[in-house]
Amino acid sequence: MLQWLGWLRNEIDFPLRTWLRLRRKGCRLPCEEKGGLFQGTVGSEADRLVTAYGLQRWRQVSGRQDYAASLFYLQMLERAFREAGVALPSTVSALDAGCGDWFYVQALHGLLSRYGTSTLRSVSLNGVELDAYQPYEGLHSRMDWALAFAEGLEGVRYLPQDIRRYQHPCDVAFLLFPFLMGDDLRRWGLPRRYLRPGELLGHVWTRVEPGGWLVTANLGEGERDRQHQLLADAGIPVVWWGGHESPLYHYDSIRYVTVARRAR
Repeated sequence: MLQWLGWLRNEIDFPLRTWLRLRRKGCRLPCEEKGGLFQGTVGSEADRLVTAYGLQRWRQVSGRQDYAASLFYLQMLERAFREAGVALPSTVSALDAGCGDWFYVQALHGLLSRYGTSTLRSVSLNGVELDAYQPYEGLHSRMDWALAFAEGLEGVRYLPQDIRRYQHPCDVAFLLFPFLMGDDLRRWGLPRRYLRPGELLGHVWTRVEPGGWLVTANLGEGERDRQHQLLADAGIPVVWWGGHESPLYHYDSIRYVTVARRAR
């Protein structure tokens, strides 16, 4: 009964907030001190990531939790790029499907602009989010926070739309922690009709250019296995996958990353 009521609430709330398009000015990052956040070798690794990927300003303006979690994402994706042999063109176009509030966008942009090159590459990065007007604290929407997180980045757009309507090609696509299970979709406030992980995966794959890359990430072994089955069903060739844990940020379950490449 409670689950049924949850689905019913989502059927009402989601169209309403999408229609209202809640936006509010004055969304500002907290600029929290980072002293004592990391110790010893963990601090050295954080400093390496900040220096390598140009995140000095992000370190100053971010909140402690967002900063630590974004470095975890950066380390996780950097490892995936390295292990899978990802090579990016001098000008890279990227898609981040289902990017949420995009708290990690500074780290993602840094990775795309600096990984594997001694000079900055030009980046076009589109973040697509279906539920962009979900209200957050202070009556700011998810989109308000995403734009605040992305402030100062060139070539970045936040697009409030269904990913299945997205048509731009890209060199690399990210599908980080997509909804694969009904309970997760319900808890995050979306109607049941949006639980179509195979369709979503298939569409994102069609956006990847020949020779391009698809990077997925999942929570725990169950979601990893489900993701790998979806990839196999779609005929998407996996070139590397692995689990990632790090003292930079503690999660209750291992994060698994899978990298696929489209044939040239």
